[in-house]
Amino acid sequence: MRFTATMLMSLGFALSAGPLTGQTLPHVRTLSGFAAPEGVVVDPATGMAYVSNMASPPETFWKDTGKGFISRLRPDGTLDALRWVESTDAFVLNQPKGMAIQDGKLYVADNTRVLVISLASARPLAALKVAGAQQLNDLAADGQHVYVSDTATGKILRLDLGAQGRHETVGEIEGINGITFRQGGFYAVSWTLHEIYELSLTGAHGPKAFGLSQQFTNLDGIEVMPDGSFIVSDYMGRKVAAVSADRRQVKTLYELTTPADIGIDHERKRLYVPQLESDTVVILSLSAR
Repeated sequence: MRFTATMLMSLGFALSAGPLTGQTLPHVRTLSGFAAPEGVVVDPATGMAYVSNMASPPETFWKDTGKGFISRLRPDGTLDALRWVESTDAFVLNQPKGMAIQDGKLYVADNTRVLVISLASARPLAALKVAGAQQLNDLAADGQHVYVSDTATGKILRLDLGAQGRHETVGEIEGINGITFRQGGFYAVSWTLHEIYELSLTGAHGPKAFGLSQQFTNLDGIEVMPDGSFIVSDYMGRKVAAVSADRRQVKTLYELTTPADIGIDHERKRLYVPQLESDTVVILSLSAR
């Protein structure tokens, strides 16, 4: 997510909160009552879904307010706990955004820190200050390492979880936003360049653009399907779209306002779409795809 305060405040007047036309995915349910929900991640081991809530007005989306919280949804898509983890004096949540799960832990991007929370107990484990970070946005895990995107600097960082603040830059894309791993591949989207990229962690090549920038407005989240196709959320384009495995075709799957960082449940074939400005999470079925 990359916004200016003026842009976001104007969105509240320019866009309605409801769905638009052109729905091609079955709607499962819409959950309300969140507070500026920015991201969703699903634990493949349990089917529980976690929702990051910034709980602040647009002008403070990148400021430390100490008001954020994490919600938890059951595998059937119903609400389990609105405030599963809350901000406290001892463990502050400011504007939690993208998340990743690895080794029973939930990793959360929070402005210039990465928070670590136990999935089993909801107990805070660590708040890792990332040196030089400005706008940490999304997280991804490959089973060994955790990576975070910094939208302001354009950098993708591999975190050293054993050393406070240490990291290695493994890629750089202007306006980097959502990142994800799937089947050995590493992919990212850019908010400002409106493009999808494949990245190499070995340094074999720089970021490879899909060449689809004319199809999108401002990309936020990205997920990869088992068949190698992609699903992305276009925040300002007001849609969730599919990109074919050959990276040539784009199809709108569902139109809705302010879709932020999407999450996917591969086991139950469901897509979670947080609508940031309407304080809702829309759940769509992928069974028909």
